[in-house]
Amino acid sequence: MIDMPSCLIRGVRSVELVASNLDEAARFYEMVWNLQPMPARNDARLFRGTGAYHHVLGLHLGAQPAVIRIVFDVADRQAIAHLHRTMSAAGVKPTAPAELAAPGGGYGFGCKDPDGRNLFFVCDCADHADSEDRADHPRRIAHVNLNARDFNASLAFFTDVLGFRMVDENAPLWFLHCANRDHCSIVLAKTDLPTLNHIAFEMPDCDSVMRGIGRMKDAGYPVEWGPGRHGPGNNVFAYFCGPDEVPLEYAAEILQIDETYQPRSSAHWKYTPGRSDQWGITQPRSPRYYRVQRLFGFTADGDRII
Repeated sequence: MIDMPSCLIRGVRSVELVASNLDEAARFYEMVWNLQPMPARNDARLFRGTGAYHHVLGLHLGAQPAVIRIVFDVADRQAIAHLHRTMSAAGVKPTAPAELAAPGGGYGFGCKDPDGRNLFFVCDCADHADSEDRADHPRRIAHVNLNARDFNASLAFFTDVLGFRMVDENAPLWFLHCANRDHCSIVLAKTDLPTLNHIAFEMPDCDSVMRGIGRMKDAGYPVEWGPGRHGPGNNVFAYFCGPDEVPLEYAAEILQIDETYQPRSSAHWKYTPGRSDQWGITQPRSPRYYRVQRLFGFTADGDRII
């Protein structure tokens, strides 16, 4: 049997959302958030970043805003098969690996994590040949922050079953690293809720984050937290509420790490009183953002085609 690396997941490929007003949300993600629209299908809207992934965001019309699923990138079919066996042995009950009919195609399977979130794992997608940066345009999803109701079970699932490595703790947040160089691709928040905390999109540089702030404010979307520079991950950040109040982040200058990185505890990241970032220039999160970071649950059905 061929040895496989401890983590077979290379990052978050896309997030699929339910939007209560599909046209409004589509205009926002194209004209304000600066993603590039892909051909529509089945009354859904898809958007790519400047990176190679076929799409990084999917929108589907529905009455109740929610997350449909998070899609992870896996290297190849051998890795898909190994990951599927690992999950099955752990009692996760994944769906059978199959060719995917969704736009971008690919091969993979889905499952629910211990908190009932819909996750998908895919390879062999029809990705793009062009992946050069464009100023002020998101590259891809940098990380997804998830609230956890059963925190110990969620942490064990992501680390022991999926192979993520916990690289930092800043309670109530735990930062999980996969098979890429980014500091983290998943963040777990101990909040007693199985909901979305936020979706972070990587921008090419700090200037793009600042210009994004200006563009969002011009379009009527104020900054809810930021700009600032985080401790864990070291990235420049700015947080907003998008259509349906979906919690979004622009992030840049993300810390790049390897296996030699030494995890740090909450004590290391403690700021002096009055600060909520390294620079000490930003105010704490707005009450509105604190509310929406707990608002969005996952749909019961994570297998719908987008």
